Amino acid sequence: MDDPDFDVSRHFQKIKIRRPPDIIIEQISDLIARRIIKAGQKLPAERVLAERFDVSRGTVREALRRLEFFGIVRTSPQSGTVVENLSEHVLIGLISNILNAGDTSPEMLIEVRGALEALSARLATERAHGAQIAEIRKAQQRMREQAEANAYTLEEDLLFHLKVAEATNNNLLRSLIALMGPDVLRFSHQHATYKDGRMHAAANEHDAIIAAIESGKPDEAEKLMKQHIDKSYEHYRRDGNTDASLADGDAESGKPVRKRRPKAAAV
Repeated sequence: MDDPDFDVSRHFQKIKIRRPPDIIIEQISDLIARRIIKAGQKLPAERVLAERFDVSRGTVREALRRLEFFGIVRTSPQSGTVVENLSEHVLIGLISNILNAGDTSPEMLIEVRGALEALSARLATERAHGAQIAEIRKAQQRMREQAEANAYTLEEDLLFHLKVAEATNNNLLRSLIALMGPDVLRFSHQHATYKDGRMHAAANEHDAIIAAIESGKPDEAEKLMKQHIDKSYEHYRRDGNTDASLADGDAESGKPVRKRRPKAAAV
Protein backbone atom coordinates (compact mmCIF):
# COMPACT_ATOMS: atom_id res chain seq x y z
CA MET A 1 0.00 0.00 0.00
CA ASP A 2 1.26 3.43 -0.85
CA ASP A 3 2.52 5.61 1.96
CA PRO A 4 -0.15 8.31 2.47
CA ASP A 5 2.53 10.66 3.78
CA PHE A 6 4.58 10.39 0.61
CA ASP A 7 4.71 13.84 -0.97
CA VAL A 8 4.96 13.38 -4.73
CA SER A 9 4.96 17.16 -5.24
CA ARG A 10 8.60 17.39 -4.17
CA HIS A 11 9.56 15.60 -7.36
CA PHE A 12 8.08 18.32 -9.57
CA GLN A 13 10.39 21.02 -10.84
CA LYS A 14 9.71 24.67 -11.39
CA ILE A 15 8.84 25.55 -14.98
CA LYS A 16 11.06 28.23 -16.46
CA ILE A 17 9.25 30.59 -18.79
CA ARG A 18 11.40 31.31 -21.81
CA ARG A 19 11.24 34.85 -23.11
CA PRO A 20 11.31 35.48 -26.89
CA PRO A 21 14.64 37.40 -26.76
CA ASP A 22 16.22 34.39 -25.04
CA ILE A 23 14.95 32.09 -27.78
CA ILE A 24 16.38 34.41 -30.45
CA ILE A 25 19.76 34.43 -28.69
CA GLU A 26 19.70 30.63 -28.43
CA GLN A 27 19.05 30.32 -32.18
CA ILE A 28 21.94 32.64 -32.95
CA SER A 29 24.16 30.61 -30.62
CA ASP A 30 23.14 27.40 -32.39
CA LEU A 31 23.96 28.89 -35.80
CA ILE A 32 27.38 29.99 -34.52
CA ALA A 33 28.04 26.48 -33.16
CA ARG A 34 27.09 25.01 -36.54
CA ARG A 35 29.32 27.59 -38.28
CA ILE A 36 26.41 28.94 -40.30
CA ILE A 37 27.09 32.30 -38.66
CA LYS A 38 30.80 33.11 -38.48
CA ALA A 39 32.85 35.72 -36.65
CA GLY A 40 32.82 39.01 -38.55
CA GLN A 41 29.63 38.12 -40.43
CA LYS A 42 26.82 40.63 -40.81
CA LEU A 43 23.43 39.57 -39.47
CA PRO A 44 20.21 40.16 -41.45
CA ALA A 45 18.46 43.48 -40.96
CA GLU A 46 16.22 43.91 -37.93
CA ARG A 47 13.12 43.91 -40.12
CA VAL A 48 14.13 40.65 -41.79
CA LEU A 49 14.87 38.98 -38.46
CA ALA A 50 11.51 40.07 -37.06
CA GLU A 51 9.74 38.51 -40.05
CA ARG A 52 11.69 35.25 -39.79
CA PHE A 53 11.20 34.92 -36.04
CA ASP A 54 7.58 36.12 -36.35
CA VAL A 55 8.03 38.58 -33.50
CA SER A 56 8.01 42.35 -33.19
CA ARG A 57 11.04 44.40 -34.13
CA GLY A 58 11.20 45.49 -30.49
CA THR A 59 11.78 41.88 -29.43
CA VAL A 60 14.57 41.49 -31.98
CA ARG A 61 16.04 44.81 -30.88
CA GLU A 62 16.12 43.66 -27.25
CA ALA A 63 17.94 40.44 -28.16
CA LEU A 64 20.50 42.30 -30.29
CA ARG A 65 20.97 44.95 -27.61
CA ARG A 66 21.79 42.24 -25.06
CA LEU A 67 24.26 40.64 -27.45
CA GLU A 68 25.90 43.99 -28.12
CA PHE A 69 25.99 44.96 -24.44
CA PHE A 70 28.12 41.91 -23.67
CA GLY A 71 30.45 42.23 -26.64
CA ILE A 72 29.06 39.51 -28.89
CA VAL A 73 27.93 41.77 -31.75
CA ARG A 74 28.48 45.39 -32.67
CA THR A 75 26.00 47.66 -34.39
CA SER A 76 26.58 50.80 -36.42
CA PRO A 77 24.42 52.80 -38.85
CA GLN A 78 26.88 52.13 -41.65
CA SER A 79 27.47 48.37 -41.31
CA GLY A 80 24.41 47.13 -39.41
CA THR A 81 24.85 44.35 -36.83
CA VAL A 82 28.06 42.33 -37.17
CA VAL A 83 29.27 39.39 -35.08
CA GLU A 84 32.46 40.29 -33.22
CA ASN A 85 35.68 38.81 -34.54
CA LEU A 86 36.07 36.21 -31.79
CA SER A 87 36.46 32.45 -31.94
CA GLU A 88 33.24 30.45 -32.01
CA HIS A 89 34.09 28.91 -28.63
CA VAL A 90 34.40 32.34 -27.03
CA LEU A 91 31.19 33.55 -28.68
CA ILE A 92 29.23 30.50 -27.54
CA GLY A 93 30.66 30.85 -24.04
CA LEU A 94 29.60 34.48 -23.84
CA ILE A 95 26.09 33.66 -25.04
CA SER A 96 25.82 30.76 -22.60
CA ASN A 97 26.77 33.10 -19.79
CA ILE A 98 23.91 35.43 -20.70
CA LEU A 99 21.31 32.66 -20.90
CA ASN A 100 22.50 30.49 -18.02
CA ALA A 101 23.64 32.64 -15.16
CA GLY A 102 23.75 29.54 -12.95
CA ASP A 103 23.66 29.39 -9.18
CA THR A 104 26.22 32.05 -8.40
CA SER A 105 25.73 33.11 -4.80
CA PRO A 106 25.74 36.76 -3.70
CA GLU A 107 28.90 36.10 -1.69
CA MET A 108 30.73 34.64 -4.69
CA LEU A 109 29.78 37.52 -6.92
CA ILE A 110 30.67 40.28 -4.49
CA GLU A 111 34.06 38.72 -3.64
CA VAL A 112 35.16 38.35 -7.26
CA ARG A 113 33.61 41.57 -8.47
CA GLY A 114 35.15 43.58 -5.64
CA ALA A 115 38.64 42.36 -6.48
CA LEU A 116 38.35 42.81 -10.25
CA GLU A 117 36.62 46.19 -10.12
CA ALA A 118 39.21 47.57 -7.68
CA LEU A 119 42.02 46.45 -10.01
CA SER A 120 40.11 47.94 -12.93
CA ALA A 121 39.94 51.36 -11.25
CA ARG A 122 43.66 51.28 -10.47
CA LEU A 123 44.73 50.33 -13.98
CA ALA A 124 42.31 52.80 -15.58
CA THR A 125 43.89 55.58 -13.50
CA GLU A 126 47.35 54.56 -14.67
CA ARG A 127 46.53 53.94 -18.34
CA ALA A 128 43.39 55.76 -19.51
CA HIS A 129 43.74 58.39 -22.22
CA GLY A 130 41.52 61.42 -22.59
CA ALA A 131 38.96 59.87 -24.91
CA GLN A 132 38.44 56.91 -22.57
CA ILE A 133 37.93 59.16 -19.57
CA ALA A 134 35.40 61.10 -21.62
CA GLU A 135 33.53 57.83 -22.27
CA ILE A 136 33.50 57.08 -18.53
CA ARG A 137 32.09 60.53 -17.84
CA LYS A 138 29.48 60.10 -20.58
CA ALA A 139 28.29 56.83 -19.05
CA GLN A 140 28.20 58.45 -15.61
CA GLN A 141 26.18 61.37 -16.96
CA ARG A 142 23.59 58.95 -18.33
CA MET A 143 23.31 57.27 -14.94
CA ARG A 144 23.08 60.65 -13.18
CA GLU A 145 20.27 61.76 -15.48
CA GLN A 146 18.39 58.53 -14.78
CA ALA A 147 18.90 58.95 -11.04
CA GLU A 148 17.65 62.55 -11.09
CA ALA A 149 14.55 61.36 -12.96
CA ASN A 150 14.04 58.57 -10.39
CA ALA A 151 14.28 56.08 -13.24
CA TYR A 152 15.91 52.67 -13.16
CA THR A 153 19.65 52.75 -13.64
CA LEU A 154 20.75 49.11 -13.71
CA GLU A 155 22.17 49.08 -17.24
CA GLU A 156 23.51 52.64 -16.99
CA ASP A 157 25.22 51.71 -13.72
CA LEU A 158 26.84 48.62 -15.21
CA LEU A 159 27.87 50.55 -18.33
CA PHE A 160 29.91 52.91 -16.14
CA HIS A 161 31.88 49.95 -14.81
CA LEU A 162 32.38 48.52 -18.28
CA LYS A 163 33.78 51.85 -19.48
CA VAL A 164 36.22 51.92 -16.57
CA ALA A 165 37.27 48.37 -17.51
CA GLU A 166 37.77 49.44 -21.14
CA ALA A 167 40.08 52.22 -19.94
CA THR A 168 42.44 49.64 -18.40
CA ASN A 169 43.45 48.65 -21.96
CA ASN A 170 43.52 45.08 -20.67
CA ASN A 171 41.13 43.07 -22.81
CA LEU A 172 41.18 40.05 -20.51
CA LEU A 173 40.20 42.09 -17.44
CA ARG A 174 37.55 43.86 -19.47
CA SER A 175 36.13 40.50 -20.62
CA LEU A 176 36.06 39.07 -17.09
CA ILE A 177 34.14 42.08 -15.78
CA ALA A 178 31.74 41.92 -18.72
CA LEU A 179 31.16 38.21 -18.09
CA MET A 180 29.89 39.03 -14.60
CA GLY A 181 27.34 41.42 -16.08
CA PRO A 182 24.50 38.89 -16.49
CA ASP A 183 24.86 37.76 -12.87
CA VAL A 184 24.91 41.33 -11.59
CA LEU A 185 21.81 42.24 -13.58
CA ARG A 186 20.02 39.01 -12.69
CA PHE A 187 20.34 39.63 -8.96
CA SER A 188 19.42 43.29 -9.38
CA HIS A 189 16.39 42.75 -11.58
CA GLN A 190 15.11 40.11 -9.18
CA HIS A 191 14.56 42.68 -6.43
CA ALA A 192 14.86 46.09 -8.11
CA THR A 193 14.39 48.66 -5.34
CA TYR A 194 16.69 51.69 -5.66
CA LYS A 195 14.95 53.17 -2.66
CA ASP A 196 16.00 55.40 0.21
CA GLY A 197 18.17 57.53 -2.06
CA ARG A 198 20.68 54.75 -2.76
CA MET A 199 20.82 55.45 -6.48
CA HIS A 200 21.85 59.04 -5.78
CA ALA A 201 24.52 57.84 -3.36
CA ALA A 202 25.83 55.39 -5.97
CA ALA A 203 26.03 58.20 -8.54
CA ASN A 204 27.99 60.32 -6.06
CA GLU A 205 30.37 57.41 -5.46
CA HIS A 206 30.92 57.16 -9.22
CA ASP A 207 31.80 60.86 -9.33
CA ALA A 208 34.42 60.38 -6.61
CA ILE A 209 35.96 57.47 -8.53
CA ILE A 210 36.14 59.54 -11.72
CA ALA A 211 37.78 62.40 -9.82
CA ALA A 212 40.47 60.03 -8.54
CA ILE A 213 41.04 58.64 -12.05
CA GLU A 214 41.34 62.13 -13.56
CA SER A 215 43.69 63.22 -10.78
CA GLY A 216 46.00 60.29 -11.43
CA LYS A 217 45.57 58.76 -7.95
CA PRO A 218 45.47 54.97 -8.47
CA ASP A 219 45.49 54.12 -4.74
CA GLU A 220 42.52 56.40 -4.15
CA ALA A 221 40.62 55.14 -7.17
CA GLU A 222 41.18 51.52 -6.11
CA LYS A 223 40.05 52.23 -2.54
CA LEU A 224 36.94 54.14 -3.62
CA MET A 225 35.90 51.45 -6.09
CA LYS A 226 36.32 48.70 -3.47
CA GLN A 227 34.21 50.70 -1.01
CA HIS A 228 31.62 51.30 -3.72
CA ILE A 229 31.23 47.57 -4.47
CA ASP A 230 31.31 46.68 -0.77
CA LYS A 231 28.20 48.80 -0.23
CA SER A 232 26.23 46.02 -1.90
CA TYR A 233 27.52 43.39 0.48
CA GLU A 234 26.89 45.65 3.48
CA HIS A 235 23.22 45.86 2.52
CA TYR A 236 23.10 42.13 1.84
CA ARG A 237 24.53 41.28 5.29
CA ARG A 238 22.35 43.85 7.01
CA ASP A 239 19.16 42.47 5.50
CA GLY A 240 20.20 38.81 5.69
CA ASN A 241 18.51 38.07 2.38
CA THR A 242 20.25 35.59 0.09
CA ASP A 243 18.38 37.05 -2.85
CA ALA A 244 19.45 40.62 -2.18
CA SER A 245 20.32 42.68 -5.23
CA LEU A 246 24.00 43.19 -5.90
CA ALA A 247 24.17 45.90 -8.52
CA ASP A 248 25.48 49.24 -7.31
CA GLY A 249 22.67 51.28 -5.83
CA ASP A 250 20.37 48.25 -5.80
CA ALA A 251 21.56 46.11 -2.93
CA GLU A 252 18.64 46.35 -0.56
CA SER A 253 16.54 43.40 0.45
CA GLY A 254 13.80 42.08 -1.81
CA LYS A 255 10.14 42.33 -0.93
CA PRO A 256 7.64 39.45 -0.91
CA VAL A 257 6.75 38.13 -4.33
CA ARG A 258 3.18 39.26 -3.98
CA LYS A 259 4.32 42.87 -3.82
CA ARG A 260 4.45 44.54 -7.23
CA ARG A 261 8.04 45.07 -8.27
CA PRO A 262 9.20 48.12 -10.19
CA LYS A 263 9.61 47.49 -13.87
CA ALA A 264 13.27 47.10 -14.69
CA ALA A 265 14.77 48.31 -17.93
CA ALA A 266 15.20 45.79 -20.77
CA VAL A 267 18.57 44.12 -20.92
